[in-house]
Amino acid sequence: MGDEGFLTLAIGVRVSPEPEAVELLKRYRDALNYAIKVVIENKATSLSKAHKLLYNTLKNRFGLPSRIAQDCYREAIVIVKSWLKNPRRGRIPRVKTLRMWLAHGYGYRIRNGVQL
Repeated sequence: MGDEGFLTLAIGVRVSPEPEAVELLKRYRDALNYAIKVVIENKATSLSKAHKLLYNTLKNRFGLPSRIAQDCYREAIVIVKSWLKNPRRGRIPRVKTLRMWLAHGYGYRIRNGVQL
């Protein structure tokens, strides 16, 4: 039989080229790269440690809404854990594309520059 794992689903969604949406994606990318760096430096691969280190910084410095800030450090932990398991790991991982990890059941809309 072999090992049974979890199936994950990734859905690609095109974002309308509204300036607010693109700006949010850019802030998320910058915040994610910062979170990856902090998680590696502090060896904070648990949610509680990462939350204490990153939550307020992601909200205040990068201007992320609270749920997106949580998704950001959760994604950073996943990226760091997978990087640490790689025996031939190279440089610290960096996110270059505009993307966002959204929690299941949450939707995000931007209307007149305000996150709904």
